[in-house]
Amino acid sequence: MMDTSREEQLVEEYIQEEDLEAAVKLLYALIVKLARQKQFSKAEALRDKLLETDPTALTEIIKTAEIIEEEKIVSMDKTHKEIWAKFYDTLTSEEASILYYAMKQIEYEPDQVVFQQGTLHPKLYFIDHGQLKLTCKERNRETFLGRIGEGDIIGEEMFFTNSVCTISLIATSLVKAHCLDNSRLSDWEKQHPALVAKLNDFAKKTNRASGFLRNYQFDRRHQKRHRVTGKCQVQIINASGEPMGRPFYGELNDISVGGLAFLARITRKETARMLLGRRLRIIFDLPLESLKEPLDQPGTVVAVREYAFEDCSVHVKFRHPLGQELLDGLE
Repeated sequence: MMDTSREEQLVEEYIQEEDLEAAVKLLYALIVKLARQKQFSKAEALRDKLLETDPTALTEIIKTAEIIEEEKIVSMDKTHKEIWAKFYDTLTSEEASILYYAMKQIEYEPDQVVFQQGTLHPKLYFIDHGQLKLTCKERNRETFLGRIGEGDIIGEEMFFTNSVCTISLIATSLVKAHCLDNSRLSDWEKQHPALVAKLNDFAKKTNRASGFLRNYQFDRRHQKRHRVTGKCQVQIINASGEPMGRPFYGELNDISVGGLAFLARITRKETARMLLGRRLRIIFDLPLESLKEPLDQPGTVVAVREYAFEDCSVHVKFRHPLGQELLDGLE
């Protein structure tokens, strides 16, 4: 970091001697040098000093503002700019700079909670890398809503309305994001209303969380569940469908066209929570004459509910729904 204390002292001497031309010239050179070295806070502080020293030095005042802005744009994270190019293209260079330098770069480790249902967390997240899962809890049932990742924005409702989180967000891999705190919002609404309007519009259009929540509520209301019994073999799989670890066994509880629930002995709550959002392959039989061989269904764990005697009820959404005619035979 460049030490400008000697030059700043010299500026003060010029001002005391009323040599404003020399003070402006030195301030201009210092601001440009600091901007080129990406010391933007210092450059902006000295530009304020320039304005205070000689408000009539319009050429230097305008030019230094342009140089600081240009250097800010050039030094923006290239990967971030590419991921969010469509949004940044809607902003002026000044708006892009204001937004970017108001955000903090942040990282989360796998299984780290970003925000928790029921808490205040007025921040907006631009996800640059990694995967996260959205969950919600009702009574003693925790439900997986969906996954988000690179190119997703999350937190729009909490950021713009200061409302309590209605869902939880948890990293499932290493996550890199840019985070914006709404402490800036009040000033921006007065000074940069166009930026706020563009940000609000983009966040509403891009935020997928509300869609996940609507789908979950629709599935619960519209899919008839049938009580079933019997064993099922459960294998955790990765995104490519390859097995991870050994299979385990559960007891079927109920089934619908969109998924099933089974009971499994899981003594640790942490283990049960880690199942949320996991991909599974389930092999099971149904008491149907038309079924000649066991069903083999891939799916995703969407809910885990604590049950009696250390059992958990694990709810799975099928990747491909079953035919209703098949389940009609269970009536």
